[in-house]
Amino acid sequence: MEKITLKNENGLEFRVRFVPVGETYGKDHCLTSEKETLVEFFDRRYPFYTDTDGEILGQFVSRYYLSTLTEDSARLSQEGGGLNLDCGIDNWSIDASQMKILYDHIQH
Repeated sequence: MEKITLKNENGLEFRVRFVPVGETYGKDHCLTSEKETLVEFFDRRYPFYTDTDGEILGQFVSRYYLSTLTEDSARLSQEGGGLNLDCGIDNWSIDASQMKILYDHIQH
């Protein structure tokens, strides 16, 4: 599965995993992506979740459909918008510069 690492302005690393249709996700990989590619974010500080290839991803934070992240990507990247992954935890956000890296990765 394709993965990248992003680091927010506070220095917190997130492992970002792309789950294409037909691949598994969720606790113990018991779910299958059926509709479209999913994009998952993991907090690298905590070794709670392991990928199917054995890589420790971190603590699960959030999951989005790829289309949700890309439908406004041009506008958001021009405006310098970031992404708040969880309103209850201040550090769980991706700033604008890291979102640009994510958008660039998605487009290639």
